[in-house]
Amino acid sequence: MKPFLLVFLPLLLAYATALGWCVDRWNAPTDYFTHCWLVPFVGAAVVWHRRRDWQARARALDLRGLWLLVPGMLLHLLGAALMIDSWSAASIVLTLPGAAWLALGAQRLRGLWPVLALVLFMIPMPIYVEGRMAFVLKEVAVQGGSWLANLAGADIVRKGDRLLPQGLEGSLFVADACGGLRSLLAMLTLGYCLAFFTGPPGKARRVLLLLVAAPLAITANVTRIAALCLMARWFGVPFAEGTGHTVANVVEWLALLGALLSMDGLLARRLGGKPTTSAATAPDQAASEPVPTVSSSLVKPGVVLWLLAGPLLWLSLYRPFADRDGRAEQIVTAIAGYQMEARSKEQQAAFEQALPRWRELLGTGDFVWRRYRGPEKHVINVVALFHDTNWKSVHPPRICIEGSNMTIERDDLIEAPWLAPESNDAGLVVSRIVAKRRSDSWRYLTLSVFGTDSWVSGDYWNFTMHHLPLALFRQNESGFLLRVESPIYAGEQEAAAEQRCREFLQQLLPEARRLLR
Repeated sequence: MKPFLLVFLPLLLAYATALGWCVDRWNAPTDYFTHCWLVPFVGAAVVWHRRRDWQARARALDLRGLWLLVPGMLLHLLGAALMIDSWSAASIVLTLPGAAWLALGAQRLRGLWPVLALVLFMIPMPIYVEGRMAFVLKEVAVQGGSWLANLAGADIVRKGDRLLPQGLEGSLFVADACGGLRSLLAMLTLGYCLAFFTGPPGKARRVLLLLVAAPLAITANVTRIAALCLMARWFGVPFAEGTGHTVANVVEWLALLGALLSMDGLLARRLGGKPTTSAATAPDQAASEPVPTVSSSLVKPGVVLWLLAGPLLWLSLYRPFADRDGRAEQIVTAIAGYQMEARSKEQQAAFEQALPRWRELLGTGDFVWRRYRGPEKHVINVVALFHDTNWKSVHPPRICIEGSNMTIERDDLIEAPWLAPESNDAGLVVSRIVAKRRSDSWRYLTLSVFGTDSWVSGDYWNFTMHHLPLALFRQNESGFLLRVESPIYAGEQEAAAEQRCREFLQQLLPEARRLLR
């Protein structure tokens, strides 16, 4: 009981907000981390199953646990100070094993280290990393699935994240959740559990199970996309999007489970080592050994942890500036001679369908995506995002551009004294990106800036270094990201599109600053 009261309880208090962030991510609309709910129960079941073994071993203070505990607590302190919940959550990967090592000792933990390592499968990745991985896997799924389906005669043409069966009405929409990240993370977790909690303890078997889990998940998802394309060809798009989609999902999971279990059985026969002798296989001997109590010296580190728990919890909770909404929607509908165009019913429906995911990725709902059209019918696409303490969720512009099914041809910073002439800032720069849309080869030029009421730059590194010290001292400054994009029309140079974006952005900047005040 003493290890819990002196070590684990104060850590539970110190990490309350980080654990809350994990639970929020487990319940996210994408369902990428739904499997995390099962991981603690799996760990508890393994510990209970092996209880006669580890309870028979000596329990004592082991200061070597500080090798993990101290770095973990420092990372949590940094995350709490900067209000970056993902850093605090990531530190649990070090803190939990370190605390167990300190409080229980290496001898008591012998055989339980794989259980402690399960924490790796409970901590969601940062939203930025999640979005990047989801994009890459979705590209693999869409390209691989359509290619495989065409080999079988599906005659599929890809347009962005939609797959069009030629000669048929409708198209298959490949959502982010269908990219394969959910099945990949679940299969990695299952492969780990099979490797370390079932079967013989052969090292080769365990390594191979961990290595095959990811390729199996990716291959299965590509095959599922191909199967949906073939269903659309044979039975129509509505069937593929409805019943076919449900059937394909079930078959994919059954196939994955069958493949992984079959692989496990084969490896167990060929490579599995002989089971090790333990107290679990010799209960009489285990029961006869005395169970020593924890050393009283655990009191000193326990007192230190209790003294740290309160300040860490306060630092995690104290956020003097609340995040606001509603500013982006107030941006005027006429700028630089351009008038905002209303979305069609289909476009609005698609936007609203994707809105929860965009809010999750951007960390805010205070953003707009608009299309403006000028007197010469030239188009300007605008993304305007406002942030407060959630500035950490703002991404470099190239991330969203790549996620919009575009290939980036150029990404650089250009001097922009024209943006804010009154500032007399000779070092003022904006981000310039030239990208080509994969679906129709249209090329676009984008200018982007980050800014506040008194500061502006197109450099993401400058944006980070501007807000990081302010966050550290709880002096957050509200700000924005403005992204202005124009097509490069046939027969014109990039400079013409850049000039349109310059004129628009120059008038959009004071409008965004007005909304911050």
